[in-house]
Amino acid sequence: MALTFASRTAKSIQTACALTLAACAVPIAGDVVEVRDDGFVSAFEVEIKAAPKRTFDALWKDVAKWWDPAHTYTGDSENMYLSDLIGFIEDLSPLVPSSDPPEGARRSLFDEDLLGPFVRHMDIDMVQPPTALRLRGAMGPLQTLAVMGSMTFDLEATEDGTRLRYRYVVNGPRLREWAEPVDHVMGGQLQRLRRYVESGDPAPPEEEP
Repeated sequence: MALTFASRTAKSIQTACALTLAACAVPIAGDVVEVRDDGFVSAFEVEIKAAPKRTFDALWKDVAKWWDPAHTYTGDSENMYLSDLIGFIEDLSPLVPSSDPPEGARRSLFDEDLLGPFVRHMDIDMVQPPTALRLRGAMGPLQTLAVMGSMTFDLEATEDGTRLRYRYVVNGPRLREWAEPVDHVMGGQLQRLRRYVESGDPAPPEEEP
């Protein structure tokens, strides 16, 4: 099983499988670890057939290559950046034609004279290659709820490659209804990361007719 996480009941496992299998085409079983009105905890464990360094480099340096473009503001994951200097950023200049940088200078988010539009998805709290990465913040629509979250990736060498443990702890008001959607989206992202590391292509395999 490529991706598993803690579960509570057989019914919740079946529900999660039905939702995620359609998107990922890989067996998944589980549930969010904890759900409250004022927070939730999502935790996954992913077995990846690649060394920790290769896995960490993909997680840290290649987010634009495996992040699902369906979960971006611009519809293009090539606008995503992950850096200890700027955090987890998405360049929004493609949405504002007047803000497009000059030809040949599109990747300007690291420049000192950055004036273009962007969204900071999360901040960086810890970078420890190739074993740990911790981000802080509220992903996507959670930003509007004034909540706080801590997202941790721990990597451990195994006989077959890497065991990646993901944990996202979110606290704030009105969060119960967001637990399952966030968990489902991040499960899909981790599957894309695994496929990218193992094959170079994050897309799920096409279903046979």
